[in-house]
Amino acid sequence: MILFLLRRLGWGALVICFLVSCTFAITVLLPADPVHAILGPHGDAATIMNIRHQLCLDRSRLAQYGCFVGRVAHGDLGQSFRTQRPVADILLEHLWPTLQLTLGALFLQLLIGVPIGILSALKRNRAPDLIGQALTLIGQSIPIFTLGPLLLYFVAYRFDWLPVSGYGASGWDRIRHLILPALTLAMAGAAYYARLLRTELIEVLDEDYVRTARAKGLSQARVVIVHGLRNALMPLLTLVGLDLGVLLGGAVVTEYIFAWPGIGREAVTSILNVDLPVIVGIVLISGVMIVVASLLVDIGYALLDPRVRLD
Repeated sequence: MILFLLRRLGWGALVICFLVSCTFAITVLLPADPVHAILGPHGDAATIMNIRHQLCLDRSRLAQYGCFVGRVAHGDLGQSFRTQRPVADILLEHLWPTLQLTLGALFLQLLIGVPIGILSALKRNRAPDLIGQALTLIGQSIPIFTLGPLLLYFVAYRFDWLPVSGYGASGWDRIRHLILPALTLAMAGAAYYARLLRTELIEVLDEDYVRTARAKGLSQARVVIVHGLRNALMPLLTLVGLDLGVLLGGAVVTEYIFAWPGIGREAVTSILNVDLPVIVGIVLISGVMIVVASLLVDIGYALLDPRVRLD
């Protein structure tokens, strides 16, 4: 198990190094002058030279790359052109709301998708299965930019059951503000989970060892949960891990629709204001989140199926 974890950590470190290199390439290739963005059009020559020296812009590309890697290693992602605040502070400020939205959406995806998938597999080709397949098809077909405004209009505006937008104060008020954006994010994911789990569980329940377990007189619940569901969860775990990384990187459309102060909404604001350091920081942290999520998926695989550790 230790060797397995070390191998996965090594690959994760290589991917992060590649990501840092690509992020540096973005800063070099984009036609934006950091000094001009910081000082504006009226900076004097001495100040311009000082800023260029501080940012390592007066050195070779290789030296600039070394400076960039060194700053990233120390958690220094530069300062925002728009607010003059450290980018690391801005990202940390918006990461917690995104984390809340991510966990809320994943919880709803599993809460909705897993029961529908299990019920459809157990009642295949019957009314519950047909209804479940219809619901998942609708969930997969509605894009977020359509579902979000629909939920806003009917749930928040027309019937006033939940707040329209915003982050909320704390406690129950925060949860009430979280429900709509989390549900918007969760619908498509829950549909995918349900359809995938249905397919996998149907295949598993037809295996010989499951029929043997039934022949021994085990209850249906024990057969499904102990012998069926554990083996059917492997592909679902992959989706959960990928969703975790992507959502932590910022659910751009949802956060913008519901005015949720997360990484995604900050990304839109930074792009509109050409705030290059924040854009680069968001790209970097999004990639790191996906790498970490993939590592967690590998560990989950190893715990569910010991054979994976031998790969």
